[in-house]
Amino acid sequence: MAGELLQYSGLVTKARAMHGRLLKREDFERIADFQTVAETIGFLREQESYGKIYGGHEEIQHRGQVEELIYHSILEDYHKLYRFGNREQKRALELYYGQLQYEDSIPRMEDGYFERIWQSIEGFPGKKMKRVLREIFGTQIDWLNLMWMYRSKRFFHESPEEIRKILIPVRYKLGKAEWERLLKAEEIGEFLQLLGNTAYFQGREPLASMQDEVSYRMVMQRMYRRVCRKYPASIAPVFYYFYQKEQEIEHLTMALEGIRYQVPSRDIRELILS
Repeated sequence: MAGELLQYSGLVTKARAMHGRLLKREDFERIADFQTVAETIGFLREQESYGKIYGGHEEIQHRGQVEELIYHSILEDYHKLYRFGNREQKRALELYYGQLQYEDSIPRMEDGYFERIWQSIEGFPGKKMKRVLREIFGTQIDWLNLMWMYRSKRFFHESPEEIRKILIPVRYKLGKAEWERLLKAEEIGEFLQLLGNTAYFQGREPLASMQDEVSYRMVMQRMYRRVCRKYPASIAPVFYYFYQKEQEIEHLTMALEGIRYQVPSRDIRELILS
C-alpha cells in the first residue's frame, strides 16, 4: 500500500491541482450573463486554467478560435500528466488519449477503439490497475451501448439487427441474456422495464428516467466518485479529472454558442447548470 501511495502521489497530486482550477458553478453563472463572445474571451483570459493558452494569440476574437484554444487546454494537461507518469501509468493514459481527440463529451469512436482497449487491459500486470480500468471503461461501454439502444428504439424505431451493427461488442455488467433481451425489446416501455432490472438500476428508485446523455453523465459521475474513493492511489483520479474537464469544455462551448446567437441567459443556465 505504501508503495502504491508513493507511486501515484505525484501524479494524483498534479491531477488534483488541475482539478482545483476547473471553473466553478458561480463562474458559469457569470458566463451565462455575458452579452458578447468578447466578454467571455476576456473572462477566460483571467482564469488560471485558460489564461496561459492565450499567450501569443492576441488575435483571438471569434467563437471558433476560442473553442479551439479551450479544447487545446485539455491536450496540454494530458501531456503534462503523461510526462510525469511512469511506464505503466503512461500505458494507462494512452488508453484514454483516443477520447481526447473528440470534442463531443460522449465519444463515438472509430471502429474497434473500445474493443482494443478492452483487450489491452488484460496486458497490464497489476490486478488493481486491471480492476480500475475495467470499472471505468466497462461502465462507459455498457452505457454508451444502452444509450444507443435507447435512442435507436425511441427515435428511429430500428430493428435489433440494425441496432446491433452500431453497438460495441463488449459487455461489462450486462449479461449476455440480459443484453439480448434489451436489444430485442419491441417497445420502449419494455426496454425501460428491463433496464430497471439491470445492475445499474437494481436497488435504486425505479428508472430515474432514461434521459439519454443526462443519464450517461450521471452514471459516469457516480462511477468515478466511487472508484476514486475505493482506489485513491490509482489512475482513477487522473481519468476523473479528464472527464470533468471534458464536461467543462462542453459547457463552455454551449455557452459560447448561446451567447453568439443571443439566447436568453436563463436558457443558457438551464443548458450548462442543470
